[in-house]
Amino acid sequence: MAETYSPPPHYGEISAIELLPLVLRFLNLVTVKFAYKTVSYPFSGTHFTLRRVLWRTFVATICPNSTFRQMQWVLPNTGTLYLKFMKSLPDKPEIVQENLEVEGGSLHWIGPKSNKKVMIFVHGGGFVIPAVDGHFFMVDWWRREAKRRFDIDFSVAVLEYSLVTHAPWPIQLRQVVAALQHLINQGYDPSDITVVGDSVGGHVVTFLLCHLLHPHPEATPITLTKPLAGTAMLSPWLCYSIEAPSWKRNAAHDVMPLPALLQWSGTFQKSRTRTDDGYYFEPATAPASWWTGIEKVTKDVLFATGDAEGMFDDIVATKDKIAQVAGKEMPLECFVQPKAAHNEALVEFACGDKPGPTNERMMAWIKNVYA
Repeated sequence: MAETYSPPPHYGEISAIELLPLVLRFLNLVTVKFAYKTVSYPFSGTHFTLRRVLWRTFVATICPNSTFRQMQWVLPNTGTLYLKFMKSLPDKPEIVQENLEVEGGSLHWIGPKSNKKVMIFVHGGGFVIPAVDGHFFMVDWWRREAKRRFDIDFSVAVLEYSLVTHAPWPIQLRQVVAALQHLINQGYDPSDITVVGDSVGGHVVTFLLCHLLHPHPEATPITLTKPLAGTAMLSPWLCYSIEAPSWKRNAAHDVMPLPALLQWSGTFQKSRTRTDDGYYFEPATAPASWWTGIEKVTKDVLFATGDAEGMFDDIVATKDKIAQVAGKEMPLECFVQPKAAHNEALVEFACGDKPGPTNERMMAWIKNVYA
């Protein structure tokens, strides 16, 4: 086990005064809301499984009504959860955790570092909560299925970046840049590296692409000898405005309550230490010309979204802008899962459902970029 990991200081610390309303909220959730949803489920007419209904009820209850400190008390930090996940696996794989040079950034490895092919995975969570169990189940399923189906061996390096309650933007950009540079310094070929993220993790991947095209003044430039094998963004949060029509159109269907999203994005926006880097901060606002040369930094770009999520229009519009300037030979797609809300690929693993269309599209993408 690599002993270079240091957890974030003061993570999850709350007072008894903060704890009491959280306990009461959970008691109400379990004894009232879960009970009602379970009894009424056979008559609801929903296409969701009961597990999915209860999970969505949990999110709708806890996320908009809890402080960031309360949510971080409930959810272990990413490194701690990684240890729990790895120790639960029957094959008892090696545990490797590495601190990066940028304060607060760490990599947590699933699969051996000796594998030639590596995926940097950046988790979502609104920049205010850590990775959840579903993230580890999802990326490990991708990895094991790629081996089973296609005989492709790759490892996943899960990036633990600083939450904005602990460090302001743009340290998150510096940390994903440090993660990529760390792998290159250790001898990994850029053409064997993919970078994948969900929700704000997809945002992190997108502003890494921005940095590779236009080095941000507060992050170390990276000169790639070859383009990355591919980049994939699942339901990326690319703009903090809610003016796109899909926000209104899908408000009643999306999994994340809008008040929580506005609170989270407001905190992230207030954390900014500079305001002259808008295209990095909100990539959906960048013009098509901003993406000129993208085929020189990544061989393949995949966006994924659900047509029932608020972020849908911003995601599709960003893909369309890239398509205007990308080389004709570069694979570029926005995969749309019908009737899917935000980050459906993760939700399936978070609540124990069968992997659906977006996860299957990811398997085909992994085959293409690593074959």
